[in-house]
Amino acid sequence: MKKFFILLSLLCCFFSFPLITNAAKLNIDVPKVTKHEKVKIYLFRGNGCIHCYDFLNYFNNHASQFSKYIEIVAFETKKDSKNYELKNKVNDFLEITNEKDRGSVPLIVIGSWHMLGFLDSDGETIIKEALKAYQDDNYVDEVQKIIAEENLTVNTETLKEACTKEGIKAKESNGLIIVVMFGVILAAFLVIGFSVKKK
Repeated sequence: MKKFFILLSLLCCFFSFPLITNAAKLNIDVPKVTKHEKVKIYLFRGNGCIHCYDFLNYFNNHASQFSKYIEIVAFETKKDSKNYELKNKVNDFLEITNEKDRGSVPLIVIGSWHMLGFLDSDGETIIKEALKAYQDDNYVDEVQKIIAEENLTVNTETLKEACTKEGIKAKESNGLIIVVMFGVILAAFLVIGFSVKKK
């Protein structure tokens, strides 16, 4: 019986390790939470765009770690003419003049900072830029400012909505799983401890 509980404990540790490490995958210093508004990371995307998909998948896995600081707002621009018009206004503001770049997605915007394209290695750069904006008292949400000044009506998507449209399953929190696994491990050690003392 003792061997069974030892084996059970080891299996629980083995299977819970990936959950624990996945939950704390990014090692980025976060600032103190203040009354500052959440910084919006704007994604101008196109349905079926592989790099847009990669962005959504990356942030689906990591955005919850920074939910006190950032919010993802997506605009589908391939099929939505209102969002396409906004993207053109944002291109003008950012002084993106090359026709190829003007039509490219994903376009990621934080304040007056932007990035064209996306690879997973860009994810931390984007998060760090958003956290820097969060700490900047002079930060201006330029996309929202353009929408207001131009009196544009646009169709926004949350991260979850954009992920759903691209067939990416919403990430479930590993917190409960980790707590349950920890409880099972702890219970197994207690049972082992009591069974050893009785002999």
